[in-house]
Amino acid sequence: MKRKIFWVGALMVLFLFSSTASAKVKLKFFYPVGVAGPLVKVINGMVEKFESENPDIDVEPVYAGNYNQTMQKVQTAVLGGNPPDVAVVEISELFSLLQMDALIPLDSYVEREGGKGFLADFYPGFLGNAYGRDGKIYGFPFQRSTPILYWNRDMFRAAGDKLKAAGLDPSRPPDNWDELVEYSKILTIREGNQTKQYGLIIPGGWNDWIFEAFSRQNGSQLLKEDGLTVTFNSPENLEALKLWVKLMQELQTCPVLRPWNITPDDFIGGVTAMMYYSTGGMAKIRKTAKFDWGAAFQPKRKQYGTPVGGGDFHIFKGIPKENQDAAWTFAKFMTRPDMAAHWSIESGYVAVNKKSYDLPEMKAFLEKFPQMTVARDQLKYAYPKMMAVNYQLIRNAMTTNLDAALEGTKPPEQALEDAHKLMEEAIKGS
Repeated sequence: MKRKIFWVGALMVLFLFSSTASAKVKLKFFYPVGVAGPLVKVINGMVEKFESENPDIDVEPVYAGNYNQTMQKVQTAVLGGNPPDVAVVEISELFSLLQMDALIPLDSYVEREGGKGFLADFYPGFLGNAYGRDGKIYGFPFQRSTPILYWNRDMFRAAGDKLKAAGLDPSRPPDNWDELVEYSKILTIREGNQTKQYGLIIPGGWNDWIFEAFSRQNGSQLLKEDGLTVTFNSPENLEALKLWVKLMQELQTCPVLRPWNITPDDFIGGVTAMMYYSTGGMAKIRKTAKFDWGAAFQPKRKQYGTPVGGGDFHIFKGIPKENQDAAWTFAKFMTRPDMAAHWSIESGYVAVNKKSYDLPEMKAFLEKFPQMTVARDQLKYAYPKMMAVNYQLIRNAMTTNLDAALEGTKPPEQALEDAHKLMEEAIKGS
């Protein structure tokens, strides 16, 4: 009899243990890395901390490549009926995800956390790309950035006399487009036909994002917030593109279509005195540059202006409700003040939670590296990044024609018109 009771008790313990184990929610988390840096290890560490605080949730982080590759993998998974539970996707893709009916709105979760009071902890500039046309919130900011201007203070000092002779200040970067041209001319060093040092690099690859900033600086935009009205061929945008062509073709103070991922190495290696690049590249520069460098707002024309960039969390349809709830718990954890600060310090992205900047570790970090405050402060002049259905087709239309103008194979006017028409066709085709 005692033996029978023992086995019954053992079976009950085994049943309870297996029930507890099976009750664990398992999340598949797709994420990209959009800039240079060994960030996979950082993400894995954050996931481990989350699991230690939430032992009832397992997260499988899946590095899905760059932004474009991540979106392709998300689309494939959704269309195959096996969506991830949660994913970070490039912010311009929201309307495409919504057209696929892939996402759940997050409004009920936000309300549960305190609604507007909860959202007030996050920078408004980073929430602009989170909303659908129905006014509901479908994304939550995570790895977010703006393009900024990096400058080599040592190179500016070395050219001090020439800069002063031109009425320029070697102790500060250019503040407007006219100064950008003049600084770039003086800071470019040539020996015969060979360029030893460029004054400036505006990289290729994501030059559509940088061009969107120049458009905003000149009081224009590339696509209206409705994701339907194309304004790519505006006179203000033509002025911006002609400036780029002047820098690359006429003055040759900026190389043509330098690859995006190589540009930080160019800056670190002394190839250029200035570069436009994401704040998300700052961690690499901070850790490897052997010279005095600065970061600044992008120079203005009529105004300061920039689109935001990066990726937002999304939670998917077609998964159990408990997985959706767990995915929100995960997204909330990854964006709470301490974790947003940790991610910012390790990656160079802007901490999306305002309260991150009140933490002692963040204050100490920014005191040592004040350059990290530039992108955050530039948010005062930031706009939502353009969004549309069929965004990859739209982006291809932009980059292909911008590249053609910068390589000198199309006049700027034709490049803008051709891109404009292709963008409209892509939107109509959606």
